[in-house]
Parts: sequence; structure tokens; C-alpha cells
Amino acid sequence: MTVAPVIHIGGWPGAGKKTIGRIVADQMGGRLIHNHIMLDAARAIYARDTPESIAMREEVRTLILAHARRLPSDVPIVLTDALADEPAAIPLFQPTLDLARDRNAPLHLFALDLSVAENQRRLTDPSRLGSDKLTDANVLKTLRGKDKLFVQDGTRMLDVTDMSAQDAADRICAYVEQSNA
Repeated sequence: MTVAPVIHIGGWPGAGKKTIGRIVADQMGGRLIHNHIMLDAARAIYARDTPESIAMREEVRTLILAHARRLPSDVPIVLTDALADEPAAIPLFQPTLDLARDRNAPLHLFALDLSVAENQRRLTDPSRLGSDKLTDANVLKTLRGKDKLFVQDGTRMLDVTDMSAQDAADRICAYVEQSNA
């Protein structure tokens, strides 16, 4: 029996990680574990980036990934994250590597890139309102001006500036299917 892949989709806030990840998981019959599952749980209790919030986020991540390891081996797992290229990204990304290793699953890494203007437009989409997602275009502009995306070796870059979420998901699925053939 073939072991289903672990797929990691990284990118800037507002790039479409969760939407694209949901489509990929649906098309492949898999599960989506998006980064806001951990963030939102911790933010419900603590202020963002406090030691307590960070600890809770890691506890929630550990619990979720422990259960993900129990999924049948033929169930693909799609994870999303928005990480800056800084030393703190390595320990935050390591659980993805560990999950793939523990499942003996192929790991496919994707990073969504897009123009700043399109990123700001998507970030202010009304569907993001009322969530804990970033919606301030000025904060995004500052982030993009001072940070680079964390891109692990072997990551496939996907410019989604002029691409629909469906088209991006189709490209990811086609690449994964081709790689696993």
C-alpha cells in the first residue's frame, strides 16, 4: 500500500494557503491542518505572542499532530504555515518534517508567492473579517519589507498573483500525483 503524502503550503498572510489547502485536501481525500487551528486556540485564552500563548500553541500543535499520525496511511495530510526566514522558523517547521518521517510519507513543500499589491488586495477581502487573520495591509507591507518567507530546501515556489485558488490547488495536486507515480 502506498503511503499518502504530507503536503506543506507556506506563504504570506493572505496568500490563500488555507483556501488552496482545503481544495487540495478535498481533491486528494485528505485532511487539512491549517496554521490558524493552533493560533486561534491559543489566542482564545491568551494575548498573542505571550509566553503562555506560545506554550499553548505548541501544546495544541503537538496534540493535533499526534492524532494526525494515527490517520490511516492512505490519507494525505495538508499543512499550512506563514513563517519568516529567521532562526525561530526551524523549530516551528520541524514538526512537519517529523510528521512526514513518522508516517514514512513523501513530503511535498510549496511556497505561495504573489505581488505585494495582490497580497494586500487579498488580505483585505471581506471574508477575512471577523477572524483572527491579519487584515491590515500596512502591517503586511511592513512584514514583506523586513522579512523573507521561510523556504526549506526542496520547496517548489508557486506564483499565485494571477492564479485562482482552484488553479493553484490543481497545480499542487498535479505535481504531487506526478511525483508519486
